[in-house]
Amino acid sequence: MTKAGCGFATVVGASGRRRNLGLMGVVLALSVAAAIGSGAPSAAADEACPNEAIRLAQHATQLPDCRAWERVSPADKGDGDLIAESESTMASADGDAAAFESRLLFGDAIGGGTVGRVTYVARRGAGGWSTHSVTPLPKPETVQVLFASNRIEMFSEDLANAFLWAYDLPAVTDDAPNLENLYAENTVTDQLRTISKSQQDPLEAPQSLFAFLNTSFSGFSDDGKHIAFTVPAVTPFGPGPRLLPDAAPEVENVYKWDDGVLSLAGKLPNGEVPPTGSTMAYENIKGTMSADGSRLVFSASPDGGATSQLYLHVDGKPSIWISEPELESNDKTPLSGIRFEGMTPDGKNVFFSSEQPLVDGDTAEGPDEYRFTYGSDPAHEGNLTLLTNDGRARNDRSSVGGTLVGMSDDGKRVYLHEAGGGGLNLWEEDEPGLTTIDPSFSRPGAAAEWLTLVASNPGSGRVSPDGNWLAYIKNGQMYVYDRRSRSLTCVSCPAGASVVPTITETGGRGYQDFRPRFLANDGKVFFTSTGSLVPEDTNGVADVYAYDGQTGQLSLLSSGTGSDPAMFADASRSGDDVFIFTRHQLVKSDRDNYVDLYDVRVGGGFEEPEEQSVPCRGEACRADAGVSPGDSAFGTGAATGGNPRQARCPKGRHKVRRKGKVRCVRTHHHRHAKHNRRAGR
Repeated sequence: MTKAGCGFATVVGASGRRRNLGLMGVVLALSVAAAIGSGAPSAAADEACPNEAIRLAQHATQLPDCRAWERVSPADKGDGDLIAESESTMASADGDAAAFESRLLFGDAIGGGTVGRVTYVARRGAGGWSTHSVTPLPKPETVQVLFASNRIEMFSEDLANAFLWAYDLPAVTDDAPNLENLYAENTVTDQLRTISKSQQDPLEAPQSLFAFLNTSFSGFSDDGKHIAFTVPAVTPFGPGPRLLPDAAPEVENVYKWDDGVLSLAGKLPNGEVPPTGSTMAYENIKGTMSADGSRLVFSASPDGGATSQLYLHVDGKPSIWISEPELESNDKTPLSGIRFEGMTPDGKNVFFSSEQPLVDGDTAEGPDEYRFTYGSDPAHEGNLTLLTNDGRARNDRSSVGGTLVGMSDDGKRVYLHEAGGGGLNLWEEDEPGLTTIDPSFSRPGAAAEWLTLVASNPGSGRVSPDGNWLAYIKNGQMYVYDRRSRSLTCVSCPAGASVVPTITETGGRGYQDFRPRFLANDGKVFFTSTGSLVPEDTNGVADVYAYDGQTGQLSLLSSGTGSDPAMFADASRSGDDVFIFTRHQLVKSDRDNYVDLYDVRVGGGFEEPEEQSVPCRGEACRADAGVSPGDSAFGTGAATGGNPRQARCPKGRHKVRRKGKVRCVRTHHHRHAKHNRRAGR
């Protein structure tokens, strides 16, 4: 399984990168669903699971695929909730790590970021999950507001490397003092390196406070060691910084950082620097760089007067003109209306739309979709394939993006969403014409439900690497298309319901590889619903579901019991790890009512120590002061759906847990205790 993420029934709000709605605000909605009748079969208990003892202890035998719950976030969360957002939560490709945020300092945290948010990375070990703060220490005398804040913009696929936009970090000595800088961070060792360090001596134009405010950070390799970015041509205080002597002055330039080496990537096929500079092919989308970091798509005018064209930077070779016309007339005049839409992970296939014909077979008026394929001699051979010929490949950057929904990793199966009633279609190499998947899908006028890759937000469509599966949202519902059987299924529609729940689009972080992942390689889809879609879901609040496209089985991934909702956050590439937020205490070690991050893991779960009796001393030995053997040391009946309430400590004492034991200890009142808690001390 691969590619999973956010297409879920209750999700984060749509627009901002850092919008915080909290868990309850995020659960926007699959409203009330009626009885499901004879809908898709629910998950039955797995037999002979290697981890069945753990599943029994967790009351999790209804989970499919021998899954069990693992608490990812630490027991100590600073006496507060995690920020329950899919857009700020990210799973590693293998599911052994997860990044999340909080506005509270806990563990080894030493600094805060934008609006006081701290980023943490949890990693899985043999005995459980451990958490490490990856937000670096800010400059102590700096007020962390607006332009002097720190934020992590991207992570590598294993979360071991990150790309930071930050203000003069004290742990780095070669950055620009008292100004913004771009950094690379190793999140395991905390090593920081300056990416945006100018290599001119001296600088022709001094950097300003806002030098990197509008930086585009589109290109990013899977390992996080190759990064492409641009800096603004003009800042509020003058020209933008010119980081290399061969960069064009006072214009935007595309730079590439390769594990410590900075170079100018935005160069024409003849090796010259475009006189009017270069820009990223599309802002804030990771797909402009190949997975290994060797190829990068950028835009530039070839002579400063012609319209911008698409070029492919290839390490160690001259750039390739992607949008070069291949007409029988051999007219090589650069044409207008060229817009980038996507690239395969290996960088060999680039998809774009053109408002004018680039090949003689393009006879329709209006924009059409093309595929550029990098061959053995790309500068002298035919590279373009016309995918559509109906003039409906419109690309509207300001609202709903373009035509490309997604493609197989080899670029031979391409899903297209065409404007003007063109519907949702599949193009396949060596197959004539287009296969219509959903003729009723027309591009909406608002950005609430779009499928395309080119938008800053990732859209609500996902395609599996082999191109056999497509998952997307239409009219508030999650649909799955199976290419092999040519079947389309609404997986979130309860059978026999008089009121159909709706799915709300997520904001997401488009530059994070179209996250969150919600489609796995084999057709499993993950989403959140407040509707009771299977009999095991009895609590009437939001729960997380998995749908298996191959078997048609719909299963719960959260408990379906208790009063607390659950929300889907992200998943690993295989889908074996599905990360959810909830206050519900799914494991014994969760002893508070705060929001936690859980991994619903295939073959997962950890054995937890048995509860031990609590010895008493002094007044704690009174009948009303201790904890009876039947009492639970975690949660209450209201929070966990029936756990007995724990007895109170006598007046002047409070409960603490030390080395796994609960004690009633004397309460000491400190004048500055409240202040210290707020300060995180």
